[in-house]
Amino acid sequence: MALTAAQQTLLEKIHQVLAADPQIAAAWLGGSLGAGGGDAFSDVDLVVLTAAGAASQTGQRYGRGVDAIAAPALVNALFGGRVINVVTADWERFDLSFVEPDELGRFDPARLTLLFNRGEHDPARRPTAAYAPTPQTVLALVNEFLRVLGLTVVGLGREEYLVCLTGLEILRRLTIDLMLEENGVAPADRGGALNRNPFLTLDQRRALEALPPAAANRADILANDAAIAAIFLPRARALAARTGAVWPQAFEDATRRHLRVRLGLEIEAA
Repeated sequence: MALTAAQQTLLEKIHQVLAADPQIAAAWLGGSLGAGGGDAFSDVDLVVLTAAGAASQTGQRYGRGVDAIAAPALVNALFGGRVINVVTADWERFDLSFVEPDELGRFDPARLTLLFNRGEHDPARRPTAAYAPTPQTVLALVNEFLRVLGLTVVGLGREEYLVCLTGLEILRRLTIDLMLEENGVAPADRGGALNRNPFLTLDQRRALEALPPAAANRADILANDAAIAAIFLPRARALAARTGAVWPQAFEDATRRHLRVRLGLEIEAA
């Protein structure tokens, strides 16, 4: 999509400041906008190339001098200054990720839009292949889902209802991640955590949207555990069969027994 006027203005200002800096060799628009996607709510992500050994120092300098681009309301310097995360006074958002020449290989040039390049270093063009979930990825999701589900016994036993709500959110997130694997959406293509609708089918979204509301009480937490498990487990078992993953039957059986004995919770058979 085309950038909004505000995004374009912010990008042009960042471009102007970076291009005037002799210590910056190149810059690309990255993130969802750099890949030709995104929307009016997307932040402006830049990949900024420095000389070898200079990424952290240069990033720290920009962290102190962000006001050359825009008046900041928040500046987060992450990873030793290699990533500068900014929210402006107008609540526009941008990130500057500072990299060195030997790190460009981890970027897919098809997902970057060049702003300028004074040197000879470019991300290597890589052959693209369709993404497919692996047995290891599926099993990691299944085992974590069963583990978090089983910990409901601890949370309810301690009457930590607020913590249990956090557990429900983890189960929802794992279910969404499973659906993205079902759909063959590579992690690099998923964008930010606030952008999931484009990657889920209508049926998947309806299943998640139909989950019952959850308040901080025992009944709501148990009802949601059962409802989420009824969505996740059949899908996970089907995806495991599709990828050749060996289903962790012993762990599933132990978790079902644990929930039944300790909470009286019966999970629908997958």
